[in-house]
Amino acid sequence: MTRVTIDDFEAFFREVHATAPYPWQRRLAAQVVAGNWPEVIDLPTGSGKTATLDIGVFALACQADCEPNKRTAPRRFFFCVNRRVIVDEAYRRALRLAQSLLAAEQSPQRYPTLARVAAALRAISTLRPESAPPLDVLELRGGLYRDNRWARSATQPLIVCTTVDQFGSRLLFRGYGVSAGAAPIQAGLAAYDSLVLLDEAHISRPFLQTLQAVRDYLDPAQWAERDIGVRPLVVVSMTATPVVGAAQSFQLDSEDRATPRLKQILKATKPARLVRVPDIVKAIVTEVQTLADQIRTGACPDAQFPLFGEGAPGGCAIGVMVNRVATAKAVHEALHKAFPNASVELVIGAMRPIDRDAQQARLSARIGSDRPDHSAELSIVVSTQCLEVGADYDVDVLITECAALDALRQRMGRLNRRGRPIQAQAVILMDEKSLEAKQADPIYGEALGQTWAWLQQVAVNNVVDFGIEAFDGLLAAHGANGRLPAACLGPSARRDAAALLPAYLDVLVQTSPRPSLDPQVALFLHGSQPGEPDAQVCWRADLSAFSPEAWGEVVSLLPPTAAECMTVPMSRLRRWLTGEDRKKDDVSDLLGVGEAADDRPKSLLPERRGLLWRGLEEHRRLVAVDDIQPGDTVVLPVEVGGWEALGHLPPGALPDVAEEAARPARDRAVVRLHPALFDGRLETPTLKALFEHMADPEATLNLDDWRAALRELADEVEQHSEREQFARLIDNLRRLATPELGLLREPYPDRRGYVLVTRKRLGAAVDWATPLIDEGEDERSYVTCAEPVTLADHSRDVREEIRRTIQALPLTIRQDVLLAAAEGHDWGKADERFQALLRRADCTEVWLLDASPQRLLAKSDGFPLTPYERQQARERAGLPSGFRHEMLSVTMLEAAQPALPFNAEERDLVLYLVGTHHGRGRPFAPVVVDLEATDIDFTATLLDQTYAVRLTGRQRADRAPHRLDSGIGARFWRMQRRYGWWGAAYLEAVLRLADQQASADEEAGLTSQPQTFYATGGDT
Repeated sequence: MTRVTIDDFEAFFREVHATAPYPWQRRLAAQVVAGNWPEVIDLPTGSGKTATLDIGVFALACQADCEPNKRTAPRRFFFCVNRRVIVDEAYRRALRLAQSLLAAEQSPQRYPTLARVAAALRAISTLRPESAPPLDVLELRGGLYRDNRWARSATQPLIVCTTVDQFGSRLLFRGYGVSAGAAPIQAGLAAYDSLVLLDEAHISRPFLQTLQAVRDYLDPAQWAERDIGVRPLVVVSMTATPVVGAAQSFQLDSEDRATPRLKQILKATKPARLVRVPDIVKAIVTEVQTLADQIRTGACPDAQFPLFGEGAPGGCAIGVMVNRVATAKAVHEALHKAFPNASVELVIGAMRPIDRDAQQARLSARIGSDRPDHSAELSIVVSTQCLEVGADYDVDVLITECAALDALRQRMGRLNRRGRPIQAQAVILMDEKSLEAKQADPIYGEALGQTWAWLQQVAVNNVVDFGIEAFDGLLAAHGANGRLPAACLGPSARRDAAALLPAYLDVLVQTSPRPSLDPQVALFLHGSQPGEPDAQVCWRADLSAFSPEAWGEVVSLLPPTAAECMTVPMSRLRRWLTGEDRKKDDVSDLLGVGEAADDRPKSLLPERRGLLWRGLEEHRRLVAVDDIQPGDTVVLPVEVGGWEALGHLPPGALPDVAEEAARPARDRAVVRLHPALFDGRLETPTLKALFEHMADPEATLNLDDWRAALRELADEVEQHSEREQFARLIDNLRRLATPELGLLREPYPDRRGYVLVTRKRLGAAVDWATPLIDEGEDERSYVTCAEPVTLADHSRDVREEIRRTIQALPLTIRQDVLLAAAEGHDWGKADERFQALLRRADCTEVWLLDASPQRLLAKSDGFPLTPYERQQARERAGLPSGFRHEMLSVTMLEAAQPALPFNAEERDLVLYLVGTHHGRGRPFAPVVVDLEATDIDFTATLLDQTYAVRLTGRQRADRAPHRLDSGIGARFWRMQRRYGWWGAAYLEAVLRLADQQASADEEAGLTSQPQTFYATGGDT
């Protein structure tokens, strides 16, 4: 492989974006390749700040041939911004880069530089080429299992586009919606070998302060006894609206300002009229109507909008931005009625990703920066704050409600974003009621009135020019040292975070079990202000056929995915659940801003019942609003409704889109067959016959019969008069009928339906992405595989995986320590009752087996999916509730003869890593009442030496890990002090991810050595 150097940057950029980089992008690339990220990137709107992602990835490729301890470029890039829609925008750019790298591997002659960059990125990753792309990208939208993919490897280069809440909560061991078991992995990977690009940092000041505190705590000289060797995170704040100076600010220079593309952006004028109005909604409709009349009559200036046909409106893209969700909905409804033939879109934060993806495709064609300059269509986009920063949209006219000055300047960044030769115009509307109100605005506080007064002061003929250079001139004349006046800044620009004290970290680092008294993470992300983070809401049509007690069983058959969930502020969700919507006009689309937690009713309306979903092992009926925690997922029956009160579903969108959302997330075809899902929607002979078969307890169908029925059903649906609505169903049915993909069938609790899933991944559904490993449910990955796997084979696979990981990382930990943990981490599976569980049997069928790793199983070829079925399997095997094989592994390693060949510190780390490799034991082991613990007689090889373990049931009881004198808790605190809060978590992640990756390779059949299988059954 030819080495990638800074001289390749321009060719790299051209091959990705088909254009030359700006001068500032070339300067920053040279600086970053040399190992020096600036503290602040201070660039105006439209200058291409998102290219910092390309620069970071390129720098990593340039350093690919460096020794791990000499490499300064991080592997993981977190593009973080406090707007949900902007996360989507950054994600699309990152996705384009990842797809370009993947395409270059297939066409190296066409993209020679990209092909070398892709090869360099692969060289520093330990993942197999067939299981991962050179660069992975994803967005964190909520705590659902599809989002766990970013935390599946310590070596994979990747870009994560995320909100402040999602990334910040993960960094602080309290990932919103993340299980307690997964929290340490995500915190460790976020804190090391990573770069945080905090975009629009001026609206996230509290989080920036917390990031800086975390960076200080990652200094091993101050806060740990040992340096793990891996570089801690780097923080770079980016903004087009800086409110404070910075010692290392990176800005445009004279060469940049002379560049034609940037010059036209900087010099473009954006005159904004100031209008005081009694009613915002009516005023907006009037302004749009006046503009439409001007276009229709040709009264607009020639340079502004072309005319298309006599008497027809010309092409014009109008943006409308307001401060409250309720106002946006009212404006959208009024404009839709006033202009029935125009395109009128509503964009708010609370939309499902699956709907937003389709909407953004429409918006890009109408108001995207790369759309044609002339269009015959009148396009109107009504939005809240969710579009005021970062979105790559370019409107001709902007009508905005007055807001804080920093927010207004950001909104103006969507007006003539490209600096086109048009006479762009804007209108700023000030609600008279807000000016006359005795209390401060609930969203912008005193800044709203201060901003209006300042605008009137600087206006010329009641007009303020928000063009970049023109507004900079205004600030130079009327601002504070060229900065925005402090009194005019929104609350987020002036708020401070709560101090992140070491005592708080000692609590946050306890993830299993979590302490009853827990710091409120939102205080470190958004400062001391009223409000709550988000929850996820989705709707399921099959819940209506079951009692609420069975909803957990139903949802566990097809767990929710992020794509189908609406992200809703918790205060809004709580008000709706209780029927108290009186304050809805005060709801903004600013993340982290809501109503005070104490100012809400607590009684849940009986008809608005749902399921609180926190994974396969933790879900329950929603009975009180106080049960909802940040990042939780609430699953509602479709008949409950609420999607328009909580957010927005575009016309024609179905409330239940579980299969459509699950397929790209899981990379498997999924179909739910139950009468509740098809009532009135679809009736075919084959479907009727299948439902009759399911309702008959005596009827049976083998796999071939199932596949034949699915093919017949697909043919019948394809002949349906509305087959376009069922296109995905038809494709899924055909995939499920393919023998090569396998077929899993899980019955509904009432046995009147099945959830059908392809056993194998489709491979092409998300061809650019790293496949999922455990789909966020740890239990499946540690006990299941497509084919059974012996304990000896799995231990070997994990050992080899961690050996590759160690070689790729600059760890200072002795290799044998990690290898010993890898080889001994699953010894506890030797318990004969656990073996019975894996064989779906009782103990009588495994007593005759010897206790050698070559005969014992580590993974089963089939494991129940629903909690009820798993409970039945455990009871049949005689395994006590809550049994943890990793805790038994610790006991066995302590009792192994001869003793492990390590000093006390190294032995501590081996036992710690083994005990925490599924997220428990931080700081205590689960309490397990095991009155019938069986004897252990086990012999295995570890570090090429044979070890024997002999424990009686009585000895196991005396050494129960949950005992306070077991050493689990004391060892936890020694590790925190020795390696630091995040350092210990990172070391855990190294072992856990090697275990998961070995399991994934076993699932995909990528292991190199033959395996011996001892299991029955299996449905392939």
